[in-house]
Amino acid sequence: MKEALGKYFGQKLIFVVRILLFCTVMYALFRTIQYQQQGFEGLMTTFLSSWQGTPFYFWIVLLTLMGLNWTLESLKWQTLLQNIEPISTVQAFKSVLTGLALGMLLPSGTGDVAGRIINLKKKTEGIGAGIISGVIQTIVTISFGYFGLIYIVQKFGLKNSLESYLILGIPTVGTVVLGIGWYIGKQKLIKNQRIQQVLEAIYTLRKKQWGSLFAIGIMRHLVFILQFCLLFNWAGVKLPFVDTLAVVNSVFLAKTIIPALNFVSDLGVRELSAIYFMRHYAVDINQVITATFSLWLLNIGIPVLIGSIWILFTRKNAH
Repeated sequence: MKEALGKYFGQKLIFVVRILLFCTVMYALFRTIQYQQQGFEGLMTTFLSSWQGTPFYFWIVLLTLMGLNWTLESLKWQTLLQNIEPISTVQAFKSVLTGLALGMLLPSGTGDVAGRIINLKKKTEGIGAGIISGVIQTIVTISFGYFGLIYIVQKFGLKNSLESYLILGIPTVGTVVLGIGWYIGKQKLIKNQRIQQVLEAIYTLRKKQWGSLFAIGIMRHLVFILQFCLLFNWAGVKLPFVDTLAVVNSVFLAKTIIPALNFVSDLGVRELSAIYFMRHYAVDINQVITATFSLWLLNIGIPVLIGSIWILFTRKNAH
């Protein structure tokens, strides 16, 4: 009873902390925009002027990249399930979009995993596959972002800054986490049968499959980078190519390591991170926010809408 109560209040506490973090991020973003000379009116003017008169082919390119992004994620999901419960590419795509839509309602990535495994027979093993999928993309994002941070720190001589602390902290934390995971796996300290089922997704993967998974994760990240660079240029944020890459990867790094309540709070983290890393450059913050919000619409907003429609039709067919 005490254990159940402790678990319940622990989950509630985490939820409250994430709510507070979300409010803090949105407040900081609000104040940042408010302190600009043109304020929210200037932001809306920049956003609308950027969208108006944009060539049709530009949006076709971005929508194609959006489709490629989620197709790659679907292939990653399909590969993860090959040795557990094989599914078709179409089923994988539907599962990924369903997970994205449910992530709107459930916090901490639980909705994403729940949506992906909803039609699986081996749901426990599917949870493990969902966790691995997220971990692989996290490793790729942090790796690229780490080099982006190094570039920014060296270019601007940032000592005793958040960036410099992250450069020291990321490999330290990564080494500790990997060491603990290796020790637990080697000593076989996990005896719980249900946890063993979750970990089956790891045990059944072959070396070739691991290589494929990380290759897909890298390709997906490169799609993210291309989208962001195109949107920065479209919104009027003109930086040298290498600097743009460094900032973009640093933003994705921040978005990955800062906990988000759901896909909405992810929106605030993205904008605030971009503003933070752009502080060294003479750029219009309104243009930065326009680019980051448009990226959110393309990669999260539209796919969530598609996933929600898919869930609605699935329920209707079930009845």
